[in-house]
Amino acid sequence: MTGGATTRPLRVGGAALPSWLVAVGFAIALAPACKKGTPPPSLGEAVSVEQPGGAATELIERGSEIPTSATESFTTVRDGERRIAVHVVRGAGRSAQKLRDEGWWVVDGVSGGRAGQPRVLVTFEVDAQGALSVTAREGDRRLRVAKVGDADRTTLAAAPLAEPDEDDDASDDE
Repeated sequence: MTGGATTRPLRVGGAALPSWLVAVGFAIALAPACKKGTPPPSLGEAVSVEQPGGAATELIERGSEIPTSATESFTTVRDGERRIAVHVVRGAGRSAQKLRDEGWWVVDGVSGGRAGQPRVLVTFEVDAQGALSVTAREGDRRLRVAKVGDADRTTLAAAPLAEPDEDDDASDDE
């Protein structure tokens, strides 16, 4: 379908336009593939997080148009805790152990305080290729987030989701 000038130029109204005719033919052939009705790429599996006790909470539904993201508020389990761990799994279901492990992310630099007091907003972003990235902030501070290797997972426990309060409703609209 592609190419330059033909060996026998076609004439339109007396003028030879072989390259133009090839381009028009190519555009006509491509038209069905460029229809607006083509569905956008979607997420093949839900993105969920493990909660203390092993329950899974779905954050992004399977079939969601990608790229997409979800933000959830997490908190600490113990007084003075300066980091939280988030276990991400792929799939939907009640038990995180029955879902596909995506990995653990550790958020460092949490303000500490009493257990359950810090509110760490963790954002889960899925790009157009389905790759997951995780970022976090507490108030107006960005926190350091690192994916943890297999050897370091043995000491981690999943951080709980924070209980919603009136302030969380206002931040959801941003």
